[in-house]
Amino acid sequence: MSTFLEPHPSIKSLPPKQTIKVREWVRLQSPAPSDSPTIKLMTWNMLAQTLVRRELFPSSDCLKASQRGGLLAREVLTYNPDIACLQEVDRLEKQLPIFRSAGYSHSYASGPQKLHGCMIIWKSDLFDKVAEQTILYDEVDVNSVLYGDDGERPKRVASTRLTKNIGLILALARKDNESKGCIVATTHTFWHPKFTYERARQIGILVNTVRRLQASDERYRDWPAYLAGDFNTQPTEASYSLLTAQPLTPAHVKSVSDSRVIHISLDPSVPPTPDVKEDEGGSAAPQAEGTAEKENDKGNDKEKEATDPDRIITNSRRAVPSDDLLSDEELRRLYGFEEGKGLRSGYDEALRVASAGAKDNVFGGRVQDAMAGVWEPTYTSYTFFWKLTLDYIFFLDAPGVTSKTEILGVLKPHTKEDMEPGLPKAGICGSDHTSLMLELRNAG
Repeated sequence: MSTFLEPHPSIKSLPPKQTIKVREWVRLQSPAPSDSPTIKLMTWNMLAQTLVRRELFPSSDCLKASQRGGLLAREVLTYNPDIACLQEVDRLEKQLPIFRSAGYSHSYASGPQKLHGCMIIWKSDLFDKVAEQTILYDEVDVNSVLYGDDGERPKRVASTRLTKNIGLILALARKDNESKGCIVATTHTFWHPKFTYERARQIGILVNTVRRLQASDERYRDWPAYLAGDFNTQPTEASYSLLTAQPLTPAHVKSVSDSRVIHISLDPSVPPTPDVKEDEGGSAAPQAEGTAEKENDKGNDKEKEATDPDRIITNSRRAVPSDDLLSDEELRRLYGFEEGKGLRSGYDEALRVASAGAKDNVFGGRVQDAMAGVWEPTYTSYTFFWKLTLDYIFFLDAPGVTSKTEILGVLKPHTKEDMEPGLPKAGICGSDHTSLMLELRNAG
């Protein structure tokens, strides 16, 4: 059954002319009894104003901060989430007063010298924050993650480059019953499509850290964990299969192997690639985060593909054994899942039901040979230059309880027609990414 959600009352304070396309809410199950708490969980990459450039979004009609500010807050308040995981957050002096007045508390973190970061907001009358952890992926000792802090192994970061990307993890206890709650994690992993290994390493560290937090306290063992954010990974990529504990294909293994490199940011002796200048995000201007598949190019221009710095690895050398990067087996161990028992993808499960078998607005309809993530949204980032599925809500059921997380409702994705010729778009969405939201019920 489709309906529309009641917006937050504070939405009336926003600029009335800055509107969005309000999407339908699909009810998958009947509302929960009063003794079974539910959570409406959103994730959204807000597109940091500091990353906005006209050459990246030539079709957009709302790139100025004065044009987008009301759209960003309106997106969140329209759907009134209990918890929202937000990425590429900047201009906090503008955003936080709006969220505070709407009754939200927040935690924010960013990488060193980075001008935008990740933020989790939650309704203050529902939850108390009882734990917080920020992961600086550039600094994590993977030996301690894989083998424990036995003090016998030297520190081993095993990264391919400095990226300044982070993960943010909170434990939130319910105000009405502090024995119940959830662990919530968000992240914005490294964007470059060819750096498959680095992205798999970062996501694996996040998953491992969440699982260790879940096991660190008797109370947390009864709490589900939600991992929601911009993973910069499509369902066809190795990281998605590692997250969902599906076998890696030969193409996955090759992609990971080909991206075991050492970037000039770690080894200054690496000869720079001629005529490539990397910006704050690591991208060669004028490209942007998520330019993995530019549909306008059709993927047929081999000469361009061989020289486009957003489609090849630049300023790097091949890794050697002394660089001590993770093996394929160590990557699998980092995630720690038995085959077939990985994270559950909320949208992959929800849209399978909501679509009633039709694939006209899901990932499997766009990528016919997709073996995983068939029911993910067709796109979660849609611009003039790139059109991709990068954002997800994953969850890990509580290890201490037998009941599983149930999905009660799902926010329908935008249609391709709504997003043409590309986001951000006034009257539709103020970011280049679309928001996702689920209503979840669990025993936590």
